[in-house]
Amino acid sequence: MLERLAPRDDPGTNRARTVHISSGKEGNHGKEIMTDGNEARAARAPCGSVFSAFISAIASGDLNAAETKLSDGIEWHQMPYGRKLTGKREVMPWLKAGAASQKEPEIINDVAANDWGVFEYWNIGTVTPELIEFGKSQGWPFPKDPNSLVRQKYKVAQCFVYHLDVQGKIDMMRQYLDTGSVWAQFK
Repeated sequence: MLERLAPRDDPGTNRARTVHISSGKEGNHGKEIMTDGNEARAARAPCGSVFSAFISAIASGDLNAAETKLSDGIEWHQMPYGRKLTGKREVMPWLKAGAASQKEPEIINDVAANDWGVFEYWNIGTVTPELIEFGKSQGWPFPKDPNSLVRQKYKVAQCFVYHLDVQGKIDMMRQYLDTGSVWAQFK
């Protein structure tokens, strides 16, 4: 959650400003993120970056809100799989599967400057039957019988590098994660 917006470092420039956010968990003293000095963009993403609002919408299951953050021609480069999804028609089923895994994301870093950003977080979740079915349809290399993974918890760091179009919508994102560390967690 956004606690406060710091004033722009120098009102006459586009230098970055600092935003203090907190996950609301006890003991979390918040993280600082950098956003550009573009007031219009800040107004579109009052709780941190556009990408943090996007991830929050997915985690809460609000796929309509998540979809509004994407451009129609979104490109999602899934680096661990060597796959590129293009357009909302290809991207939204993946987001639906992600929303089904009962996520509790914890932000590590959320940095945005002008139309580029980096968002890093702990993807913490619980495997659901919907996630397993989606993974089967996509040919995920499950380490064992995927149905035995239901209700197991996982935690994996993910990092997204992303670009915003002129309307402030995400038009490109590259996702980085170590899928081997996910599979190693399952007993």
